[in-house]
Amino acid sequence: MSIPVFEHTVISLHSIIENENEPLQKVSRLIKYDPGLYFSLLQNVNALTTRAEITSISQAISLIGAEGLENHILQQDHFLDEEYMLLWCYSVLAGEAASIINESANIAEDEEAFFAGIMPCIGILFMYARHPKHKKICDLLLRVPIEHKIFIEERLFKTNLLEQLDKHVTAPKVYRDTVSLMTTIFTRDGQRKDYSDHPSKFSVAYKSYQLFQLMDVSESAARAILFPAVVEAQEKFREMSKRYFKIPENEVEELLADIVERFEYVCKEFKVEDLSEKFMVSAEDYHFHGISFLTKSEPLKNSLEKIYAANQEEKNIFIYGETSVGKRLLAVALHRRPDNPRKTKPFLSIYCGTLDSEILELELFGAKGGFLGKEKHKGALELANGGTILLKDIDKIPLSLQDKLAEIFCRDEFYKIGETHPAFFDVRFFITSKKNIFEEAKEGRFSERLLRVLKPVSIYIPPLRERREDIEFIGNNVIEKYNLNLTDKALLIGLKEYYETYTFQNNLKDLKRLLFYLSAKHCLES
Repeated sequence: MSIPVFEHTVISLHSIIENENEPLQKVSRLIKYDPGLYFSLLQNVNALTTRAEITSISQAISLIGAEGLENHILQQDHFLDEEYMLLWCYSVLAGEAASIINESANIAEDEEAFFAGIMPCIGILFMYARHPKHKKICDLLLRVPIEHKIFIEERLFKTNLLEQLDKHVTAPKVYRDTVSLMTTIFTRDGQRKDYSDHPSKFSVAYKSYQLFQLMDVSESAARAILFPAVVEAQEKFREMSKRYFKIPENEVEELLADIVERFEYVCKEFKVEDLSEKFMVSAEDYHFHGISFLTKSEPLKNSLEKIYAANQEEKNIFIYGETSVGKRLLAVALHRRPDNPRKTKPFLSIYCGTLDSEILELELFGAKGGFLGKEKHKGALELANGGTILLKDIDKIPLSLQDKLAEIFCRDEFYKIGETHPAFFDVRFFITSKKNIFEEAKEGRFSERLLRVLKPVSIYIPPLRERREDIEFIGNNVIEKYNLNLTDKALLIGLKEYYETYTFQNNLKDLKRLLFYLSAKHCLES
């Protein structure tokens, strides 16, 4: 099957090859920004050689030369025009995210990391080659995580981007192994399995596992940049950056800025500044300024009124409930309320479940620098001074560290790692958990000392199945926010019946998946 390539990249690359004053190294550097061309070149070159596998473009060009490269470019006959520029932007952003993270993580060669970042885009190109109607839903799919892409594609086309990758990625072996790992983690019905069988650092499979992690975090980075209102993408990027590569929360914004800077440079190289600027301006306009937690449930409204009062009094607040019920959304809404005295102060979040004790202490307290080889590092207590820190999944903090935090929070002072003089802080806390930590404390699974010090006012957010009156209300807000074009009256009647009966085991995640699927289905049928 011929994989599509982007018209504007092929034109630029061909003009460079024809220009004798341009070094061939420039083509070697730029060809990776066309995922179809990059993929087909590696596949074709590896099919020609019986030597060691070719994993980089420079190796491929040294084997086939300038004439062979020009012939490969001229052989392309399946071009994508300006309608697919959002996919190109997405691919460049994901690839650069993988490269930048790899520069500090040092897990693979640069091109291997870049290729890992663009794998989902290569799968999308194969989906379009197999089903041209896929073009109608491509931009919509870019807004959702890879498991939702698989779910939607499977139901509409009886195949999906991951299955296409599995069929067509034959070499190099490291990419083949990475795709195989992805088929283990993501099911055909779009579920993400917990991959607890992590390979040993000294095993052959470990590199593929790390490339998968790069793909996973890079996909979220691209969505976070192009669609800032998709809070889930921003949260996932922060969480996975920390869990996979121990990137502190206070470095995430700088990391995203570096990705955008490289993206803008690539756009200049291909002379598409206007198109890229259009998407970046659109991304800025896409910000959803009115963040609020809305409900029609009277019991939940009553609970919220108590929390709003506590928020105005600057009390610590504990929010608990099942996965994806809106705990983070409520925390952000509380911070941005006009009556919050700390509204204009910093707001940082820390994912307690993704870090070991040492990294968690570093992120909270920071480091003096030069102590046991640690670099100078500002911790959250320093960065958020005067503001608010969200401790997400606080029950995941080891009990011993919980008691240590209780002692520190009680004194309102802390020591940076390696420092002998205390630093003082003024921070309020929002804390979240799937469990009721008051009940956990009674069973000895959470620190009573920490609870006594924080004295949080608590609120429980029930799952959607226990507040059916909210489902249609929230669904309509999702349809409007993402412009899903679901206005047909018969469809809305059917949706209402679905809202009244479906379990929504994963709450808002299941609701959004359903609405994105129906929107994609409507796009194909229109």
